[in-house]
Amino acid sequence: MPDLSAGPDPATSPAPGARGATAPLPPTGLTRAFDALTPQIMRERGSLKWSHYPGDVIGAWVAEMDLGTAPAVAEVLQRAVAEGTLGYMPSGLARQAREETARYQGRAFGWQVGVEEVSLLPDVLSALGAVIAHHTRAGSAVIVPTPAYMPFLSIPGRYGRECLQVPALVGREGGSPRWELDLEAIEAAMAAGAGLLVLCNPWNPVGRVLSAGELDAVAALSQRYGVPVFADEIHGPLILEPGLAHIPYASRPTADADLTFTATAVSKGWNIPGLKCAQLIASGGARRAWEAEPLSAALSEQAAALGAMAAVAALREGQGWLEEVRSYLRANRDLVHEALAGVEGLEVTVPEGTYLAWLDCRGLGLEEPGEYFLRHGVAMNEGAAFGRDWSGFCRLNLATGRTIEAETVRRIVQAARARAAAQR
Repeated sequence: MPDLSAGPDPATSPAPGARGATAPLPPTGLTRAFDALTPQIMRERGSLKWSHYPGDVIGAWVAEMDLGTAPAVAEVLQRAVAEGTLGYMPSGLARQAREETARYQGRAFGWQVGVEEVSLLPDVLSALGAVIAHHTRAGSAVIVPTPAYMPFLSIPGRYGRECLQVPALVGREGGSPRWELDLEAIEAAMAAGAGLLVLCNPWNPVGRVLSAGELDAVAALSQRYGVPVFADEIHGPLILEPGLAHIPYASRPTADADLTFTATAVSKGWNIPGLKCAQLIASGGARRAWEAEPLSAALSEQAAALGAMAAVAALREGQGWLEEVRSYLRANRDLVHEALAGVEGLEVTVPEGTYLAWLDCRGLGLEEPGEYFLRHGVAMNEGAAFGRDWSGFCRLNLATGRTIEAETVRRIVQAARARAAAQR
């Protein structure tokens, strides 16, 4: 991999978790449109997030945004429908998507990627399955730091691999819990013969943006024990904390190209997860191994043409929209943090990246707080789904309109106070 490190010098960056003193931006047409969203509007649109639970329930669970997508993406999709360009993937379009992915990694993160190092595939999870099936030792365990995106816990078993959960270390910084990789436990698992480390950065669900030092520590362990790293960087465009930057794991000079697979997509940043076009980036021995497997070509053929069109449009022309969305999400994050601060029985981890907040509800004495809050009109993900150690937590989706967000936290606070009062 090139000897590059994206992002600011950690020594001069604000402390993670510290609230940056950023002046609020004046409202724009886009933010006014977001502010105008209501639960009724969202239910009429019928997304999974809003249609899964009947009645007066706010959808704040599955990781999709209520904020639409960039105009450039909408325009290219509308044009494709109008022209009837809805067939199989043209080779020229596939190459454009690979080229734009490579350019974006350099422009956004300082990681110089060759177009020949990029493969298309339908989604990040298919990439993980292929890496487990064909690029790890049969019977070896897959290390998954937790709390973890739920499918990471189940996919290894489909390929005859044990999922080895490694709970995070939790400290405090800037008034918020700070979640860190347990490097000693990861090393012990590698020394015992584990065959792969799944690294989610930014980290769903806790919102950590891993530092260069943390990535270098992972790379050192990977090289020492010869264990590949699968880096899921799908939330890379969604850094919320001023002064922080996403650093691709593979951009670190310490990362071994023969042992590194990176998966990414525009699906989270530009809110198009249903369009099925992700990217696998690998070089060196990892690239040669990937291309040697027939499954890799089959996965490339499963990427959708509409998804590739959308990816090209997002990466070429969608940055302005993304910047406005990040600013809006940051304000939602801060609203939630301020509203829940000091509420008995609750503590929120302020996310540095992603649009997901991690709520510690253990003080309420509930094993399934998600079920409790659902009865009070807010649908969140249960913490237990993110690993065996995380009962008593919930994941809250912040990617909605401000009016909806305010009502969400009002319901959460009211329910938490009622529970705390009942325990006295």
